[in-house]
Amino acid sequence: MSEKHEEDLPRVSGMVLSAAQMRAWRLFLEAHAKTIRRLEQELADEQDLALSWYDLLVQLQENGGAMRMGELARRLLISRSATTRFVDRVEAAGLVMRSVSSDDRRGMNVVLTDPGFQRLKSASPTHLRGIEHHFADRLSDEDIDELARILDKLG
Repeated sequence: MSEKHEEDLPRVSGMVLSAAQMRAWRLFLEAHAKTIRRLEQELADEQDLALSWYDLLVQLQENGGAMRMGELARRLLISRSATTRFVDRVEAAGLVMRSVSSDDRRGMNVVLTDPGFQRLKSASPTHLRGIEHHFADRLSDEDIDELARILDKLG
């Protein structure tokens, strides 16, 4: 990169990201986006289920079938208000229901219903096959260990 162009790049504390850092960042974003698109498409085509809905069902199942709304928002990586609207749609489909928290009567739990559990059970083979095909099969055991180590640093 010429010095003239380097001067035009945004700086943080006088630092410019290296070409290798930007390449790694772009590859990370592209790999994530492509993999998620493939997984979304497979779930939609084979199960008529959105990946975001599947994730909500998994989060509930992994937490014993119920979760406080705030914790669910944190795990889904969306705002509390977006979680409320999202849960409204999944609840209307009968896959989850709300219940008053037994720990704090002011709080609401989102609870996995039997139909929600059945949808999760039926969709899981499609999703897990996709993870295997689009992710795990493309990496060696050493790659997986290294990637997990690197991503743990970022998380």
